[in-house]
Amino acid sequence: MVAFGVGSLLLFTLETFHIIQWYRASVWPTVVFSFGLIVHIYVFKRGVREHEAFLLLPAAIALWGGAFAFSQYFLLNDGTMYVLAFTIGLLEWWMFSHEAWLKQPLLFCFGCSVVASLEAGDMFLLLFILAIGILAYMYHTKNERANAH
Repeated sequence: MVAFGVGSLLLFTLETFHIIQWYRASVWPTVVFSFGLIVHIYVFKRGVREHEAFLLLPAAIALWGGAFAFSQYFLLNDGTMYVLAFTIGLLEWWMFSHEAWLKQPLLFCFGCSVVASLEAGDMFLLLFILAIGILAYMYHTKNERANAH
């Protein structure tokens, strides 16, 4: 993991100072996606601890932002892509940290994601966002039932 970070930093620095001339638009979404994937693997392999669950927010933004930018299947504008990636990150943070105050920002971002997907006019995206909402609702009701007994 450290070697990947040092290698990307070195490549970025060499390219920034025009020591090497290697630029392709498809490289940076791959690097961002890889960073998000590595952090997810790190967090889940160690076992998600409640006090470390906040790491899932930037990791999900990087993972999904890189996936949406790199994919030819999702033709999302930047606003829709970032709001959706942030919503998924909040969902992961809320699910693994069990912090009640995260519900309000999650619901707000979920509503913004639905509005942004309706604006984009992509039915698959709307179904994907609604699946996130259904997952959050099921998780919430499962925890409420478990705490009731």
